[in-house]
Amino acid sequence: MHDQFLSNVPDPQILDELQQKLPFLTGHQFNLEKRFLPNHRKSHAFDYRNTVSVFKAESPGIGGIPLFGQEENKIHTSVDVYPHSNSMGDGVPAWVAFDRKVLRFYAYFQEAVHEKREEQYRIRKCNIYFYLEDDTIHVSEPKFANSGIPQGTLIRRHRIQRKPESNGQHFLVTDLNVDKEITLYSKTFKIIGCDEFTRQFLNSLRIVVPPNMAYPQDPYQLHRAELLSRMKATHPCPPQSSLKQFLENDRRVLRFYCIWDDTNSVFGDARHMIVHYYLSDDTMEIIESIPANSGRERNTLFLRRAKLPKRKFRFLYGQTSEAKDDYYSDRDLTIGAVLHFHGRPFVICDCDNFTRDYYRDKYGLEVFDPVRLEDYEEAPIEEYVHPKEKVPPPMFGANEGNKKDHKLTQFDGICLRFLGVLKTTKQTDADRKFVISMYPADGTVSVFEPHQRNSGIVGGKFLEKARIKRPDGETYYEASDFYLGAEVKFHQHPFILAGADDYAVKFMEAHPEVWKKRQ
Repeated sequence: MHDQFLSNVPDPQILDELQQKLPFLTGHQFNLEKRFLPNHRKSHAFDYRNTVSVFKAESPGIGGIPLFGQEENKIHTSVDVYPHSNSMGDGVPAWVAFDRKVLRFYAYFQEAVHEKREEQYRIRKCNIYFYLEDDTIHVSEPKFANSGIPQGTLIRRHRIQRKPESNGQHFLVTDLNVDKEITLYSKTFKIIGCDEFTRQFLNSLRIVVPPNMAYPQDPYQLHRAELLSRMKATHPCPPQSSLKQFLENDRRVLRFYCIWDDTNSVFGDARHMIVHYYLSDDTMEIIESIPANSGRERNTLFLRRAKLPKRKFRFLYGQTSEAKDDYYSDRDLTIGAVLHFHGRPFVICDCDNFTRDYYRDKYGLEVFDPVRLEDYEEAPIEEYVHPKEKVPPPMFGANEGNKKDHKLTQFDGICLRFLGVLKTTKQTDADRKFVISMYPADGTVSVFEPHQRNSGIVGGKFLEKARIKRPDGETYYEASDFYLGAEVKFHQHPFILAGADDYAVKFMEAHPEVWKKRQ
């Protein structure tokens, strides 16, 4: 009846005023702060077991208070330290009031590393989660790719006992705080921080939370950072500025119909070409339009997709390309323009509708009248040579350096190939054939042996490209030592030059001053 009356009271302040007006007598005083009356019960210490009188030494005294020499066997929970309030929480269990409320602490533990020079210990970072609803704890370590360490959940969620001698008492919310050490299963964790919710909750329990601290430095991580700093490029590649162009113009292609006038060559005629210009990366490709019964093979791809230079470049030996190469762009592709692709003039005669719309929107062009091949005059091909100092012609009495530079410039890119056979009496080596390559520019020689079936000899590279000394051991072989019927000796292997290709024969006929008469 008394409990029903208290449950129906609307406001505790009205009861306080009513209590002041009642006389100070037994039964007229009540305290709203106490939900239950004080416990003055006496423990049951004497009992019978199997008709034998026994005494329960572990029974507490009056009110459940331990007697002198006894230890309190009651297991406390975190609910005991939470503040009580009459306005809320009456009859609400902890698993409902603190459902899905978790405290998160940032911690680490130090793991010893044996027999390793780079590190003697390892700092392993982890998170400690404390669940308020049932005082359970679980510890997890964030996973790092290619760490080689089993990571993830270190301790699954459950109540963890403090110590074996703690009579089953588990860890409470008051045992965890920043700058504290907690030992879980013989592994000591150092708490260095917590999140904002954890800090506010502990402050509501009147627990002072120190500020978050930083993780200690890991020796191995310092060693890795030092190695990575040395591996950085001194001159990194420039940023790719064409990404925006690719994203905006992907799959947008301009199509032009061109004619290549090849009537000046033998059996040549006017050949129809289709030029595709890719706006995503300014590359071009050429496809030949072959009509039926034209006598040509159906190989439609005339030039693969690439950037095409405007001018024909001619490179000289030893030059450095300082000027930026100039390539064709969409500004250069208009109807009636003449384009030179690797020395071949192409006349743009027409384009498709998408190309017309593109030039109309971007450049404001309105006239797209097709042209005929007879309406244009052939323009000469502009040949561009990088600026370089001219090499004077060979002069008698000039120093060796000038002669060497002149030879490098005059014979750059020239390779003379001869057919060589071994001069030997062995039958197994008599049928072996070699391709001897001579480079007049620098006097180097290389030897290659073609593979022959059922010969029992593995073909391939026989001699690496290098300068080879003559048998006298003082001078090197030169281009004048290589001719039909000559005998050369490479590292104790004598060869007879039994033949030469057409290019080598024509080159020797065009430069008779190089090959002197040899007795």
